[in-house]
Amino acid sequence: MEFSNETALLQDIYNGAVMGTQAIRCLLPKVNNARFRSDLKTQNEQYQQTAAQAEGQLKALGVCPKEPDSLQEGMLWASVQGKTLYNKDTTHLAELMIQGSNMGIVALTKAINGYPKPGASQNDPATKDVRQKALDLAKATIQSEEDNINRLKAYLQ
Repeated sequence: MEFSNETALLQDIYNGAVMGTQAIRCLLPKVNNARFRSDLKTQNEQYQQTAAQAEGQLKALGVCPKEPDSLQEGMLWASVQGKTLYNKDTTHLAELMIQGSNMGIVALTKAINGYPKPGASQNDPATKDVRQKALDLAKATIQSEEDNINRLKAYLQ
């Protein structure tokens, strides 16, 4: 069985979650608000769980997830450092996290919308199950990001 579409979707989910944890790791040393710090740590745990779920599904397909490349990581680090150099206010940091969550929602929505509709060759129950699990995780990840945005809105002033 070929699962290239599912593999690509799961890899997108994995990459987004890993990049989310890295963004939070870059921001946490700049956070002074205890409640905001707690919310970021909760969001970080969600990202770690999402990455673990995507990794588990990828491994079930016989694929090891690819880590984001060092260029992406470096660009994220540089972006966070530049955007927080002169402004470490909680409102600004929350805005950056909201922007990141929005980027994740857009990327996964595009991936879902571009996901091929099941063809006649995908009527096999095992294929349907793999496909549905990948789609369910993508949709749950989008919902989680929307919840994060709603929680972070409280910090915008």
